[in-house]
Amino acid sequence: MSANPKQAAENATIDLAARIYIELICRNVVATEGAAQIKSNPENLAKISFKLAEVFQRVTAEVKSSSAPKNQEFEVQSADLTNWGPSKT
Repeated sequence: MSANPKQAAENATIDLAARIYIELICRNVVATEGAAQIKSNPENLAKISFKLAEVFQRVTAEVKSSSAPKNQEFEVQSADLTNWGPSKT
């Protein structure tokens, strides 16, 4: 069974946001002897992670659609392929 496309897109965004959040947290933790301090507000980092993930997903879709084949109406069945290729002499 496959999940619906909207749910799959939401899950992909959540997964990407989680990876971004982990990276941001790792870069904003200051570890000292016996203590760790987060330099930035974790809630703000989570919000930023989701915004970045959503933008990344949107731009990825735009790039994929712009590089899609442009002649999708072409039908192989209607093409004459008998003379295609090198001559057989």
